[in-house]
Amino acid sequence: MTFGYYDKEKFKGEMNWNDVKYKYMYGVKLDDILFNGKSTDVCKNRPENKPCLITFDSGTSLMSVPKFATKNFVEHGIPTS
Repeated sequence: MTFGYYDKEKFKGEMNWNDVKYKYMYGVKLDDILFNGKSTDVCKNRPENKPCLITFDSGTSLMSVPKFATKNFVEHGIPTS
């Protein structure tokens, strides 16, 4: 993860930049989450005034998601804690 700059000598491949939509926690637009190559449609029914965002946290090994996403994962048989 990098914010605004990367050293081309230490990176191979293509860089993908995303606009920050929620500046407090570096939230970016999320389109979907795939498990085993299959779509969960986690963002499919989000109201227009509540965008589907994901935040990147380099300081934790845990993933936290909002309640709507947890419900979606359970419906798709994806284990949650």
